[in-house]
Amino acid sequence: MEVRQFGKTGERFSILSFGAQRIVDGHQCSEAEAVRMVNYALDHGIRYFDTAWVYSQGQSEERVGKVAKQRRGEMWIATKTRGRTRAEALTQLEESLGRLQTDHVDEWRMHNIWNTEELDKLTAPGGALEAAVQAREQGKVRYISMSGHRNPQVQVEALRRFPFDSMLVALSALDHFILSFAEEFLPVANAKGIAVIGMKAMGLAKLGPYYERALRYSLALPVSTTIVGMESMDQLKRNLAVAEDFTPLSDEEKLEFFKEIIPLATPQVMKWKAQDFENPIAWEKR
Repeated sequence: MEVRQFGKTGERFSILSFGAQRIVDGHQCSEAEAVRMVNYALDHGIRYFDTAWVYSQGQSEERVGKVAKQRRGEMWIATKTRGRTRAEALTQLEESLGRLQTDHVDEWRMHNIWNTEELDKLTAPGGALEAAVQAREQGKVRYISMSGHRNPQVQVEALRRFPFDSMLVALSALDHFILSFAEEFLPVANAKGIAVIGMKAMGLAKLGPYYERALRYSLALPVSTTIVGMESMDQLKRNLAVAEDFTPLSDEEKLEFFKEIIPLATPQVMKWKAQDFENPIAWEKR
């Protein structure tokens, strides 16, 4: 697979990385299958594994940890906190380290900062960002990150406030059409040398019928890597096949793809860009 620089860290990763949210019972993925998938991914050039404290009450982290116990030196582990205060975040970090069976994570992400109010909480005195800096000083965290799904200008503002090492942002083909991280955030991050990780490549499975073109679209963006959530060995192998033989969409292919999927660009489908994820009837307002 093609590999790319990861911001200013000196690391390089394959263009396809492993989103571990779905290797859980709730997605009909057994522990044995999850462990087999993570090992298979490692054996086929994937080093980057993204998980979170909140995914299935920690089950995702636990399953990544079962492999990390044996192969930690081969893995780049990114996990997340939903805590907004220093105390909440530090508690969650300790729980994550326990489940991951490691003494540090390579990247610790401030999870789903969707508006300025959330960013204010994070960066205020006593906020979770203080926890991240403290944990980095203690060697429990190597790099500090953030994720954003909704409004790219929130992440642009975050980079004004703090020198984050990386950002995980929504970069599916559907995200091209509205509140576009590709158009509004990527140029800013790339100019600053910030590592960008793409997510939502399959648009919460809505782009599943177009998975090859959807993945080729996301992989072609100027990002360091793209994480894709996978819940079966079949999905992993299919995604690896696309990434190992990757070619960007031609202009004609991209135009035809956009024509096919643009009816899906609604708040009901793209819930992560709606004002209310649970009641997605209107787009997020600026």
